[in-house]
Amino acid sequence: MLKKLCSIPIFFWIACSAINAQVIITTTPAFPTANDEVTIVYDASEGTGGLSNCSCDVYLHTGVITSVSTGPSDWKYVVTTWGQANAAWKMTPVPGQPNKYSYVIGPSIRDYYGVPANEVIEKMAFVFRNAAGTLEGKDVGGTDIFYDVFAENIPLTTS
Repeated sequence: MLKKLCSIPIFFWIACSAINAQVIITTTPAFPTANDEVTIVYDASEGTGGLSNCSCDVYLHTGVITSVSTGPSDWKYVVTTWGQANAAWKMTPVPGQPNKYSYVIGPSIRDYYGVPANEVIEKMAFVFRNAAGTLEGKDVGGTDIFYDVFAENIPLTTS
C-alpha cells in the first residue's frame, strides 16, 4: 500500500512537468526517452504567438539540456543555425490545423542531437522562427521552450 501511495506523487510530478511545454508543443510519444524517435507538434498560437497566422514557413531552432549543462539557458548540441532557411529544419504544416507544425526528431533524440552515451539528456530546447529569424515563437514571457526527456523504464505504477 505504501508503494502505491508513494507512486502517486511521482506520477503527478512527471505529468505536471510535461504540461507546461505541452501547451505550446506536444510530442509523440508523450513521455519521450533519449532512445525514442519523437514527433513534435508546435502550436504557433500559444506562448508568445509570434508566428501565429504568419503565412510563412516555420523552422525550428533546437538543442538539448544535458547533465553537463550549467543551467537552463546552456543549450548543448545545437543542430540548427539561427536565420538559415535550411530545408532540414523546416517544419511541416499539420493539415486541417491552422497554426500547427510538426517535425520528426530521429532516429532517436540522442542520435539526432549527437549526444554522447555518457551524458544524460534532460530536456529538448526550442525556439521557432520564420526563415530570416525576424519572427519568433517562444514560451510565455519570451523564454525558450523546453520539453522533458524521461529516463528509460520509469515505472509509473507499482504492483
